[in-house]
Amino acid sequence: MIQLLNEHLACWAHVRRRFVDAAKLQPKGKKGLADEAVAMIGELYRIEREAVGLDDAARWQLQTIRSWLDRTLPSVPPKLALGQALAYMDNYCPSSCAMLSAATWG
Repeated sequence: MIQLLNEHLACWAHVRRRFVDAAKLQPKGKKGLADEAVAMIGELYRIEREAVGLDDAARWQLQTIRSWLDRTLPSVPPKLALGQALAYMDNYCPSSCAMLSAATWG
């Protein structure tokens, strides 16, 4: 059972939606950074669904996403849809990532 502390946690679905919207603006058949973000968030969803080793696996995936964000954010113009999605993720990642530090598993 997951017990969350009383704190605001950003929803990964909202973060993911920004990247899905950015991916729609890419030329047909082209894969880009928005697709990478959607795939990484999808991996986090997969780990959550399986709920085996969730704490360590999810923490590792969140670290992977944060590292990718830190590398990618500076290289994308903020006015592009992808840049806006990255900025949104950057603003909400601390509270999205809080789900692991705030959760207890029993």
